[in-house]
Amino acid sequence: MHIELGAHVLTQDEKTAGKVSKLIVDTSKGMLDSFVVHTQWMGSDLIVPINKVERVDADETIHLAIAEEQFLQLPEYFIEKFVTNSPSPDSEDYSGAGRGVMPLSTPGLGDSTPVGQEWTPGSGPFIGYVDMSSSVVTEQSSLSENEFGISKGTKVLAGDGSHVGHVHELSVTDEGKLRGIVVVSGHILKHQHFIPIEDVDDADSSAVYLRMSVADFQRLAQTDSPEAAETPETSEDAQP
Repeated sequence: MHIELGAHVLTQDEKTAGKVSKLIVDTSKGMLDSFVVHTQWMGSDLIVPINKVERVDADETIHLAIAEEQFLQLPEYFIEKFVTNSPSPDSEDYSGAGRGVMPLSTPGLGDSTPVGQEWTPGSGPFIGYVDMSSSVVTEQSSLSENEFGISKGTKVLAGDGSHVGHVHELSVTDEGKLRGIVVVSGHILKHQHFIPIEDVDDADSSAVYLRMSVADFQRLAQTDSPEAAETPETSEDAQP
């Protein structure tokens, strides 16, 4: 079964559910166990287990084995990051004042990442420079510690942290076993190259990290045929 990023999803009662926005991989099993559907309803992101898929058409359209009512009850996908700043022992505080989080973006809107900055009343200005030297980034997610979500366009980094390309798609077997990732590099001329899962060191919500160096990746890229970043001709446009 092949789940394509960007594929249309229909419920069992033929209602449009949305499009696949992320594929969720369980690293402990090396399996694609679910995917995220970005819905038409308030732009929600719902997690659909693979076992809820009835079939996938030749045009990549996904048909679910559940009706719209059950689909809307599926768990929501979210990742929230908060930057907290620990106050110094001698910082002032208003009597009875509590500690709070100042949200810097709104969860659930587009691809924005929910981020907050903790502010202690009396410790400094509410808006302006904040000393981040003692800051700690914490993350809350609907995924387990063994799961991560990959979307089309996710950054791919070499072993030294250099940006070498973006995720185009995941390669999985019919049983859902992860074989590797297809990475696109280049700007005007595009290269697509396959990275075996053995060469993937780690992944998180922001990037996929490779075991290989930039030089190894470039040698791999040179073995592929570059293709122009343009829409292929249709049969009607092709010249006889």
